[in-house]
Amino acid sequence: MNIMPTQYNVSMTGKKWPWTPTVERVEQKILDVMPERTVQANSRKLEQWKKIDHIISKPAENRAIMGATALLTQPVIDYSNRKVDKETRKISVYRTISKIIACTTVGVFCARGPVYTLVRKMTNLMSTDRFSRALLPKKYIAELASNEKYLSNYRKALATCGSFGVMLFTNFLLDAPWTAKLTNKCIDWDKQRKEKNNA
Repeated sequence: MNIMPTQYNVSMTGKKWPWTPTVERVEQKILDVMPERTVQANSRKLEQWKKIDHIISKPAENRAIMGATALLTQPVIDYSNRKVDKETRKISVYRTISKIIACTTVGVFCARGPVYTLVRKMTNLMSTDRFSRALLPKKYIAELASNEKYLSNYRKALATCGSFGVMLFTNFLLDAPWTAKLTNKCIDWDKQRKEKNNA
């Protein structure tokens, strides 16, 4: 394994540093010691990765994964904020948990899930229904029909854009009220737990 020597622009660097040849020789020696390896294609692993990609790249599943990640990390960050008192940190954690649960639930079941299902029905090349190709660009129908991956990516992108439009309304109609209710429930539960412990 060989590397090309670094080319220096005299107009920018002025002159070559005296230790540069030594550094290049050391780099080459390190590369010479390392064993050469060839990455071999493994059809079984490729199929496994394709299945994983097929699952996590769907809008609803993708939103659920993001919600689960947020639920595991954001409450910890809020509770670790030592600039506020313990009671404020608790309320912040309850509000964060409530917001994540509400937004994820709405995103999966009310926005991205149904939107993706609707997009699939309106980009169905095999159906003869009136609206089965309503969202397909006529100019690229032949290209999408010949490549399932292109069609899948088009559906996911379209569903994601549609979900953003739906979420403009659900954020105010569903997310905000549910977040407030869940936060109040958590605070009430915490008060009841304290009263039982003090009794």
